[in-house]
Amino acid sequence: MQLPPEAFTPPQREGQKPHISLLLPLKSAAFGPAAEAVRQGVIAASSIQSPVMLPLQVYPTGDQIEDIVSAYRQALQAGAKIVIGPLTRNAVTALARSGLVTVPTLALNYPEGEAVLPENLYLFGLTAEGEARQAARRAFNGGWRTALTVTANTPLAKRVQRAFAEAWRGLGGKLLAQASFSPELTQFPAVRDMVINHRSDIIFLAADANRARLVRPYLDANTPTYATSMVFGGKQEIGRNIDLNGILFSEMPWLLVPDHPAVMVYPRVENFSIEQERLYALGIDAFRIATIMAQNPQPGEGSVLDGVTGQISLGGHQFQHEMAAAQFREGTAVATEFADPNNLGEPRQ
Repeated sequence: MQLPPEAFTPPQREGQKPHISLLLPLKSAAFGPAAEAVRQGVIAASSIQSPVMLPLQVYPTGDQIEDIVSAYRQALQAGAKIVIGPLTRNAVTALARSGLVTVPTLALNYPEGEAVLPENLYLFGLTAEGEARQAARRAFNGGWRTALTVTANTPLAKRVQRAFAEAWRGLGGKLLAQASFSPELTQFPAVRDMVINHRSDIIFLAADANRARLVRPYLDANTPTYATSMVFGGKQEIGRNIDLNGILFSEMPWLLVPDHPAVMVYPRVENFSIEQERLYALGIDAFRIATIMAQNPQPGEGSVLDGVTGQISLGGHQFQHEMAAAQFREGTAVATEFADPNNLGEPRQ
């Protein structure tokens, strides 16, 4: 979908100052640290912008919907031409239903349910479910056709498994069997038996790094095993990551290939957790998308930019990022291909 020119040129009132608005729950106890990481990423990207097209103005909020909607209205009244935010899912849902979205707005999460999006509301966020669908595409494009899923007994892992399964079947792949596990060792032999009794082209592992290390010895090392970035706890864990050797996953270039030209121009922040690093990278790319939206009233669908979160493209109302393909080798996360959905391993004959 293309953005209508009039969406970028709302009538300017006296005293308004055109700017890019950043709407984040910086005053929230629950979401403040995440919001601060995004804010620093946006600031990092804006600090190296040349020339400065529109100034950046930050609107701190709490986590109450009324506060967030009020801040959005305030930004519009102050002359915002582009809005980045809000950050939380319920805030995006409320904004989508508010009737206030009259300028291009880049939400940093996804609304709940099947909400109808206003014409000027666009989505750009980080979801493990999106990574699972990406893993399904990569495996299928690599020539694989049958899969098993092994899932940690957590709400997030279950959502990730469902996303993979739906995408895999939608592509034409066959899901032969499914297994779930908790940390109790008594469940792992059952996982091993399932893998032995249902020979498949691939295994999809839906688990965080700690749980993946526990179950990995019970999987067939000769069967390509795909996962999401949930399995990557950071490059400082080389010793522990040896247990994950061979697993194929995706990760943003910011964490995986720091010497990539699209990554190395931005400053690093010390003492961030890996999740804060991801949100910092999200902030960098969000600001870059906002400047593109400000410059081009009608950005077409397709490739948009080479981002630190991946190759970013616009499809409908959503900016999607194709992350870098990686594999654990000798405990190190190695980029196998940069944002290329094909050829993660060769199909077995």
